[in-house]
Amino acid sequence: MAKAEATGEQCKALTESGDRCSREADEDGFCHQHNESDDTVSEAEQAEQEEQTEQEEREDVETTDPEDVDVQVDVDDDRIEAVLSVRQTVQSTASELIGRPFDGVTEITAVEDGWRAVVEVVERRAVPDTQDVIGRYEIELDEDGVIEGYRRIDRYRRGDTTAFVEVE
Repeated sequence: MAKAEATGEQCKALTESGDRCSREADEDGFCHQHNESDDTVSEAEQAEQEEQTEQEEREDVETTDPEDVDVQVDVDDDRIEAVLSVRQTVQSTASELIGRPFDGVTEITAVEDGWRAVVEVVERRAVPDTQDVIGRYEIELDEDGVIEGYRRIDRYRRGDTTAFVEVE
């Protein structure tokens, strides 16, 4: 027996509980388990259900009109400038400081007496690159963004997915 081709529409038969069958309909409007002898959803009910489903989908999408939002956000432009300055300093000097190719800045944090940045450098290249050995280094900077020192806190293969454990 040849199987009818699916239409992408929902079966129009009703289940024993009175709900519409959730399976995909074949060309005849029924799924493989139902046929014309089963109770069906009327055209009007079918259109109403589709409209209700579409309405529910629209309601699920949350939208906010920017005019309706009454939130004050404190933006400390000086602090943002300081973070960007520290980032630029770290990016431009990490490779030379550590003696390895710079890969990226992963963290910048203000600390009591300055800044702490965590950078990643490539300690050993490999093929494929997921086997590169990456070193995570902590760079300490004073309040003016001048580098005071650094230390390696971790090493891992680029492809590793395990969580980092910082060395104390």
